[in-house]
Amino acid sequence: MNKIEAYISSGVIEAFVLGQLNESETKELLQYAEEHEEVRKAMDEAEETLFALGQKGSIAPPTQSKNALFEELGIEMESDKADSEEELVQEEIKKETKAFSIYPYLSAAASIVAVVGIVFSVYYYNQWQATETRLSNIIAQNQTMAQQYNVVKNQMEQYAENIEILRQPGIETVPMKGLEIAPEAQAIVHWNKKTNEVFLNAKKMPSNEMDYQYQLWAIVDGNPVDMGVFDVAGDMTRLLKMKTTGKASAFAVTLEPRGGSDNPTMEQMYVIGQI
Repeated sequence: MNKIEAYISSGVIEAFVLGQLNESETKELLQYAEEHEEVRKAMDEAEETLFALGQKGSIAPPTQSKNALFEELGIEMESDKADSEEELVQEEIKKETKAFSIYPYLSAAASIVAVVGIVFSVYYYNQWQATETRLSNIIAQNQTMAQQYNVVKNQMEQYAENIEILRQPGIETVPMKGLEIAPEAQAIVHWNKKTNEVFLNAKKMPSNEMDYQYQLWAIVDGNPVDMGVFDVAGDMTRLLKMKTTGKASAFAVTLEPRGGSDNPTMEQMYVIGQI
């Protein structure tokens, strides 16, 4: 016989049903009933058994004897009322007895509700995490799209600016072709003979190293004239505004030390174009 069986056989459950346990003993029994199903069943069985025995063992006095006794005592009896009061007392006893047996079930129901609450909490937390990840991805995609939009917007603005320059009256276009040092290189000079402004399209020039810069030259009366230095790197969509000149027979580009030179390095000439 284990500890629980010995506890059930000790008579403590019958004493509880009969109301003979003190507060600490009652608390201990209810704790056992909550933790052990066999104790809870034994309590229910004891309640039902003792209640049935009480009903079976009770002897109702003959109605005539009870009436005669009340008449001798001078008491007027209302039989229906007495029977009703007795039934009410029995019902109250049953309710109070059952209240103790319901307690473990209520405790079990509360435990189930708690478990369900935890499950739902975990589920909705995971859903929130997944939603937050999707939101972060959407924000990153929007940022990338915004950056791409800004690049395209800047390019369109530069193209529009270039078109305005090329539409000016007096513009002459001078294409410059690559020489032996860079056969694939190309550049275009847009020279406004009315304003003497010079704009350079160097989009198809090879990139230069940091220690060097390209330098544009105008050939005026057979002599090279400095038209400014520039770098080729990144987006070369915008036309480069160079120095002004009112007279030229050709344009050329050389690669010079950074900052430019007073005279062109002929062996580093990349492109040249005649007017």
